[in-house]
Amino acid sequence: MINSNSTNINILLYHQIGDAPDSETNPNCFCSVKEFSNQMFFLKNSNYKVISLNEAMDMILKINNIDANYVVLTFDDGCEKFYDVTFPVLEKFNFPSTIYPLAGFLGKHAIINGHEYKSLKILSQSMLLELNQLGVEIGAHTMNHVKLAQVDNDTAITEVKTSKDTLEQVIGNKINSFSFPHGDYNSEVIEIVSQSGFTNALTCINGYANNATSAFEIPRKYITYFDTLEKFKSKLN
Repeated sequence: MINSNSTNINILLYHQIGDAPDSETNPNCFCSVKEFSNQMFFLKNSNYKVISLNEAMDMILKINNIDANYVVLTFDDGCEKFYDVTFPVLEKFNFPSTIYPLAGFLGKHAIINGHEYKSLKILSQSMLLELNQLGVEIGAHTMNHVKLAQVDNDTAITEVKTSKDTLEQVIGNKINSFSFPHGDYNSEVIEIVSQSGFTNALTCINGYANNATSAFEIPRKYITYFDTLEKFKSKLN
């Protein structure tokens, strides 16, 4: 799927958006709402076109010529702050987005590797349903944020398939996209994701999405707390 043109598709990876990360929050998984708003303002007034993940995947899979520079906005984990902090900014600019909530902790604080993160409360079922009805695409991100390539096969299947089933019951729509927790996967995990009924999967591999080797190894670009607007712009190039 290598694109020889100078135009590309950037899928951006965000996690939490807020005022500032607390002591238990990895700053690489955080973006200040001020910087986020500046980034969205830049995109709105630039030559980049913000499109949905579905639109991007359609271009990538059909290997069409990429006729412009496109950006897709994705958010892993499904932090509750997406509802009242992030989405209002996206709505202001009329930008589509895709979120990947941890299906095992809807309405609760996430527990990852035995640690309960008080600053990472996951969107509730009612919030997810409302967001989906407002046009936000919902993807799956496992039940418990496990490293899928490092657990046994049965556990991996349960984590992937149950997260899909749980979220589909909540929103009443089909879940098509998957995001690998920790960016951790191998060929066996890809097979599980594919067999579970997903049509694409996003990684933490840095690069242009249109240079993906398959629909289940889509690159993204990480946006962090340390990204100034100039650094943000440079990551798009």
